Amino acid sequence: MDQIHIHGHEAHATSPEGKTASMPLAELLGRLCPERMDTCGVILPDGVKAIINGGNHSIWVHETPPRAYNFRWIAPDSPAQFGPGTKYRPVRIALPYVILLACFVHGEKGKLTLSNCNEAFFRTGPLTSPDDELLFPALLNCSKYAAPEGRPMAWLCSQYLVRANFEKETDLNRRVRKAFEALLHCLLETGFNYSSEHHEGASWFTESRGVDGRIATVENWEAASAKDELFVLDVPWLKTGLSVRAMAERMLKYHRAAKPSAPTATVLARLIFNFFNHRNGTT
Repeated sequence: MDQIHIHGHEAHATSPEGKTASMPLAELLGRLCPERMDTCGVILPDGVKAIINGGNHSIWVHETPPRAYNFRWIAPDSPAQFGPGTKYRPVRIALPYVILLACFVHGEKGKLTLSNCNEAFFRTGPLTSPDDELLFPALLNCSKYAAPEGRPMAWLCSQYLVRANFEKETDLNRRVRKAFEALLHCLLETGFNYSSEHHEGASWFTESRGVDGRIATVENWEAASAKDELFVLDVPWLKTGLSVRAMAERMLKYHRAAKPSAPTATVLARLIFNFFNHRNGTT
């Protein structure tokens, strides 16, 4: 009978004839459980291009094609810069490809739920690879932190995200789909004001005004959009210097996503004993 012994990071096999062989335990487990695509019963919303996992966290990469939007934008004569008393006016401006990175984490009682730190970006072409570069979004509700280390680079303000509407869902599919829908609402359907300038330091709209005269003011942006909605694909938006993959890895890092333990004999033994004790009601 073949025998297998595990010592530290190595797995050793002995055949009935006495022949021996060994291989790294991580390699053995990788061959027993190869990578596969699985959405865990979730029907992904239209526009989700990729899912990037890290530890027990998952980041959805969503893309919205270029189009014009009707926004509620802070009015020039608004008595307040943000919050109660802010006066808005309707504007219609075109956006390029909008990339939303939504991070799902394990919240209370281990349920997968939406993080409070999600980010949005622009692109001038569709995503075709995780290595495609992201551009900063010239939007008032996307914040630039004065000290970005350990924080989002383009945080999407989610102050008015009503978490109760999706946290109450016990079904995973409904919970994460409702959460993502609510996040998209925050990105594209809430009021645009100067909250980022007051709380985080700046918005990427303010930071981007100098890149092209056509977006220097929202009035200019409206006029350019009325002439040609696709002009936004020619704007030299500010570069992040990071790809989708690199940005997701950065997000997982500041979310402190738990890294899976390296497989060793000790780790496997602990799993076996925990399973045995749980099944038999012992400790």
